[in-house]
Amino acid sequence: MRPLLRSGMGALGVLLAFALELVPTSSRAELPNAPVLLASLGVGPGDIARVEEGQLVHHEVKPASERELTAGLDFEVPVTPTKLVEDSKRDLLDRVDPNQIAYGVVSDPASPLDFARLTLPPVQAKAYLEASAGGDLNLSSKEIAAFHELGSGASPAAVADLVRHQLLARVQAYRELGLAGIASYARGGGKQRSPAEELRTATLASKPLERYAPAAYQLLLSYPSGKPPGTQEVVRWSQFEAHGVPTIALTQVLLIPDGDAWIVVQRQFYVSSGYNAEQALAAFLLGKSATVVVYANRTSTDQITGFGGGMKRSLGSQVLASQLETLFEKARAAAR
Repeated sequence: MRPLLRSGMGALGVLLAFALELVPTSSRAELPNAPVLLASLGVGPGDIARVEEGQLVHHEVKPASERELTAGLDFEVPVTPTKLVEDSKRDLLDRVDPNQIAYGVVSDPASPLDFARLTLPPVQAKAYLEASAGGDLNLSSKEIAAFHELGSGASPAAVADLVRHQLLARVQAYRELGLAGIASYARGGGKQRSPAEELRTATLASKPLERYAPAAYQLLLSYPSGKPPGTQEVVRWSQFEAHGVPTIALTQVLLIPDGDAWIVVQRQFYVSSGYNAEQALAAFLLGKSATVVVYANRTSTDQITGFGGGMKRSLGSQVLASQLETLFEKARAAAR
């Protein structure tokens, strides 16, 4: 399982998300300053001081379901929020991630050429041809049937071409219909896992965002409608190594200005294996001499359910936080 931030965290967005489980400090919607926001998340005065000194600290993000791994991190980057957004656009996290194989921006409207750099090794191509409901690959019933129609003797090039076609179709459906356009993954016994519902759950768990940035909050539920003025959007595909397995993800990044601050949303609305979906929210806040990043990540995976689920969730969240911390430290150094 590789619950790493991708694309938004790489691609346009980059450091991503915060739960925003906040206490209102004003009658009007607005992001509070960094110390107030950190305190509302349960970060103590000592840790707030450590953030201002340049250290990275953690805060608790409570899971919204039995399938959620969570992580909350807070740190400074010695550039302005706008500069950090620009660095994000230049693929900062993709460039520092050693597990990255390939990635690319999906144009609007999307084109098959956007996925030209995506290739599959023979062993992975074979896995697609042998895909089944409840197997290791996250595919819809329709997608599985399409691979079976290719036949067991299909070449890796033919399989890769079909993978690109399906990724293109998923991007087009999401851009047109939002959450309603995300095809569910076929599971065993006729069951389905809906990444759209996992993302909706993650959004509703961050509902206090509605108090401070109601337009941004509504956009997460109503996309593609309702973009706040100045919103920037990028969709990317990425291919990375996860426990020895090449994994493919589609990630949307939304960058929403809020005065001198930015809200950054990373939404992985398709992942080929290992986990179901990911949503991260981040606040880029103007500090005394740097940008304070308040971040939280919610990653959905079926691997932590069942017997011992609580322990699996706790350990998995620790691994997620450790992965993110390592990547963020590299990104901070690269952004200087």
